[in-house]
This record gives sequence, structure tokens and C-alpha cells, in this order.
Amino acid sequence: MKKTIHITLLLIISLALFVSIAQAQSTDKRGTIQGVVYEDVDGDGQCVNTGIEGEGPVEGVDIEFMSSDEETVVTLYSGPEGIYGLYAAGSSYWRVTAKPNADWVVTSENPLYAPLDDNNRAVTGVNFCVQAVGANKTGTGAAVILPESGGQNNSMTMLAAAVGSFFVLAGIVLESRRRQII
Repeated sequence: MKKTIHITLLLIISLALFVSIAQAQSTDKRGTIQGVVYEDVDGDGQCVNTGIEGEGPVEGVDIEFMSSDEETVVTLYSGPEGIYGLYAAGSSYWRVTAKPNADWVVTSENPLYAPLDDNNRAVTGVNFCVQAVGANKTGTGAAVILPESGGQNNSMTMLAAAVGSFFVLAGIVLESRRRQII
């Protein structure tokens, strides 16, 4: 009788272990993000399969992957054929940013976004174009467009400063009253 109980108990434990392993494998929702870094000879932001002579792969460009919650940041680099990839990435709306050294400037859109979820486990074609500094045929280098700082709407800034100052003063008054009561 004891032998039957032990065998039954062993079978139940084995079945439970098998089911938990199967569930863990079926819920593994990892995905892949892949792309290529190519040289952009003419600086137009187009460099993959353009047919322009000299627009080939660029090795050693840092690529940063950041999850949408900004908790996971992974930095990799492009290989000899300009190819890079993040494998076994979790579900997220990944921000992919090319960060070349000072000899290169990114001419394509940067950063790019790669959504990975249950329905989309692989995002390919996350490609970046880079141009060597000073390599533009006009001799001026790549066109770099930077955002303007200090917008025209200073009234919103002033309003935010006033509201913030009000809350700071209210906090000081409330704290001073609290300390007098005790």
C-alpha cells in the first residue's frame, strides 16, 4: 500500500513539474530586433539598397536599445557587415538609437522604434544611415538639424513657475503651522 502511494505521489509531482515547464516555455514571449548601419555618401538619409557607389555597411557603430519603461538599456554595436540585432528581447516598445563616434553623424531618422508584443515577435529593417564627418560632396559635411531651444511661448513657462512657487510657499506655510502646533 505504501509503495502505491509513493509511486502515485511521484507521478503527480512529475506531472506537475512537466506542466509547469511546458507553461514556462509556452509563455516565453521573447522577440528580435534587427537592422543594418550603412554609409550615406550623399547625406540624403537614404542608404540601404540605393545603388549609389560607396554606400556600404559600417562596422562598430554603437546601437542602444531602451525599453519603453526605461528599465532595460542594452548597448550593442554593428558587426562587419553593418548588421546588428537584439535577440531574446521582451515585449516592449523599444527605442533604438544609433550612437556613432565623433567621426560619423547619423543622417537618417534617429531614434527608431520597434514594438515587440505577442503578435509581433520580430522587427527587422531598423536601419540607420551614417555619414563620415566632412564627407558631403558640397564640402560642408552632413546636414545636422537640431531642435530649437527656448520656444516663443514664454507665458506658459511663467505660469508654470508661478504655480510651482505657489505650491512651495503653501508647503512652507503648512509646515511652519504644523511645527507650532506640536
